[in-house]
Amino acid sequence: MLELITKRLQGLEKSGQMGQLMNEFKQRVADNSQRPPPVEGILRADKYEQRWFDPSIRLAEDIQDHEGRIFARKGEVLNPLKTVPFMQTLYFIDGDDPDQVAWMKLQVPETLMSKIILVKGSVLDTSEALDSRIYFDQNGVLSKRFGLTTVPARITPTPSGERLNIETFPPDR
Repeated sequence: MLELITKRLQGLEKSGQMGQLMNEFKQRVADNSQRPPPVEGILRADKYEQRWFDPSIRLAEDIQDHEGRIFARKGEVLNPLKTVPFMQTLYFIDGDDPDQVAWMKLQVPETLMSKIILVKGSVLDTSEALDSRIYFDQNGVLSKRFGLTTVPARITPTPSGERLNIETFPPDR
């Protein structure tokens, strides 16, 4: 089997197809990094909504350190925000929607740090339009975690620091 693969690769190299395939692959990677696949299931917000997000989890089993000492017991409820405070504002937008980009330009975060996270659109074009560093929600990991279904959305810490405030806005506001 290895011999067959080696012969096939040598044949592709001799014919020049290997270089062409590699160039096509490089171009796909470059294109995908600038415009990743959009997060599925995210729609444009048509009304204001607000809700609280509590990231607490109930432990299914004891958690031990590297020396076997138990530091969290099964059944305990742990809130990671009590250990690591959330001190930033997250904005989720569709970079292909001019209204959402315009909405983003008007935002003034209450926290010292903020991040703009795309669920759709070109990272480079949106970064230039907003004159800001842009992140992309790869595979919708953050959108799913926070239960986002519409954008633009803003996530901020609550005064107690134990929950997050999630708001969605119609972008023409």
